[in-house]
Amino acid sequence: MWGVFILAVITAVAKYLHLEATVWLMQQFWLAGMFLLIVVFQPEIRFALANIGSNPLGRVMVSAEYRFIGEMMEAVRTAMGEKMGMLIVLEQDMALRDIVESGVRINGEVSKEMLLTVFHDNTMLHDGAAVIANNRLVAAGCILPLTEQQELSKILGMRHRAALGLSEAADAIIVIVSEETGTLSVARNGKLQQRVDPKDLEAMLYQLYRSKAEKTLLRKSARPEPAPAGAAPQPQTPPPQA
Repeated sequence: MWGVFILAVITAVAKYLHLEATVWLMQQFWLAGMFLLIVVFQPEIRFALANIGSNPLGRVMVSAEYRFIGEMMEAVRTAMGEKMGMLIVLEQDMALRDIVESGVRINGEVSKEMLLTVFHDNTMLHDGAAVIANNRLVAAGCILPLTEQQELSKILGMRHRAALGLSEAADAIIVIVSEETGTLSVARNGKLQQRVDPKDLEAMLYQLYRSKAEKTLLRKSARPEPAPAGAAPQPQTPPPQA
């Protein structure tokens, strides 16, 4: 505790006296300390993030960047009840530019109303896939590649075959609502999981996106800031003499 207090005093004095090099050096100490705390308390952080969704107060605290998951799941539940076909692609690390270009650009916020409109029978886009990237609805009416697994092609509908086909070629997560049965399926990593409980899918998505945010935070914490112009250069050790 005393060490933290001393560092805080030194940092404050250095800022007051405009000692840029000292301020920069102290910032590196603080960054290293934050990174160390994240590493040491990583299990506790994971537990807290995992339980935000089950806490009513936590739901209020959920960042706006995750709100699209709740909106999408509300649309999915409505579609299941009305037996409205849906095919929603959640882009992950692999960009889906070709898929997006095959449809109609939207680039709007994800909302229950928007998704239900896209997949309504009277719209021209309802037979294609909607693509969500960077937490936004970027396109709809997109064309997906069909799976080449012949044995599955005979028993699966077009949406399921398209979802499975994309999951075989990219790391995307594809959500399907059957127009015939109203059941929910998820395609990922070349596998199709059928009759999925919406609660399980929603929990999985929240956990996935929070984990990605946590990894991004760790990378940013580990990245050193550039030294200010007034900082003294670090002495270089001369190479050993032969």
